[in-house]
Amino acid sequence: MTKLTLADLTTVETLDRKSMHAVHGGRALPFVAVFQPLNLSFDKSITAVQEIAQMQSVTNLNGNGSAFLDHVRSHVDTNQNASNNIYR
Repeated sequence: MTKLTLADLTTVETLDRKSMHAVHGGRALPFVAVFQPLNLSFDKSITAVQEIAQMQSVTNLNGNGSAFLDHVRSHVDTNQNASNNIYR
């Protein structure tokens, strides 16, 4: 078992586990150490719900019912793209 000696205590006594856990204090440093438990996971599965909703309405009215128009042309190009990607 490793021995830990605290030299700046006013009392000399042997501490059990519960008492050692209650010991705290020391120098006031400009930062606070935060320890988070390490969570190891070897599961590589991903559960993802991804939805794409697209709607497109194209109306091309050009010279409707006109008897006096000539050489009227209309050209419409429409396009929609969508993708869902999951990156690790």
